[in-house]
Amino acid sequence: MLKSLLFYFIFIITYSAYSQVNQVVKVNQEAQFPGGDQALVSYIYNNIKWPDATKGKTIIDEMNISLDVLPDSSAVNIVVLKKVGMGIDEIVVDLIKKAKFIPSIQNNTAVKMNLMFIVPIQVRN
Repeated sequence: MLKSLLFYFIFIITYSAYSQVNQVVKVNQEAQFPGGDQALVSYIYNNIKWPDATKGKTIIDEMNISLDVLPDSSAVNIVVLKKVGMGIDEIVVDLIKKAKFIPSIQNNTAVKMNLMFIVPIQVRN
């Protein structure tokens, strides 16, 4: 009797230690650039200073970028997953660092969220 009672007690303690609480997360708003992805591309093209290495060249490519948008609207952990080269990647990353994003809102609280997007690069100098 004592052994079976001890067994049940240990079983209940172990079971409760490994059980998880399911919490409902309501995403009120996903992180984004104000105006969406097209507005981000427009912002980049309106503010970019093409490096000298692109002069006299035609470049048609795309950059794949990953970044985290913090609750204060800043972008951090910017990683270029697909690079174009010739100094363009660094210039685009600097422009993104200066930009302000709309943070993600979950359960009515601003939280960090990862964004991934493609920036088309078209240079005809």
